[in-house]
Amino acid sequence: MSQCTARSKRSGKQCLKWAVRGRNTCHMHGGTSKGPTTKLGKERSRKAALHHGAYTKQAKIYYRQMMTLIEKSKILLKILD
Repeated sequence: MSQCTARSKRSGKQCLKWAVRGRNTCHMHGGTSKGPTTKLGKERSRKAALHHGAYTKQAKIYYRQMMTLIEKSKILLKILD
């Protein structure tokens, strides 16, 4: 068995507990966690990873549309001047 590889934020020292078999961390630092297994859990995990939505497909399409509208407006303003 090996020792847990987790380190303290404050002291920077390594955890003294034994790692869970087949993992690098002890049970206190997520060694027993296997991640979401159900469809619902995986979907919740995916949504939790989304921070602001600025790079979603919908946001990118909206951004492109706004940029083309701005470019067309600039061209129109040049013509009118």
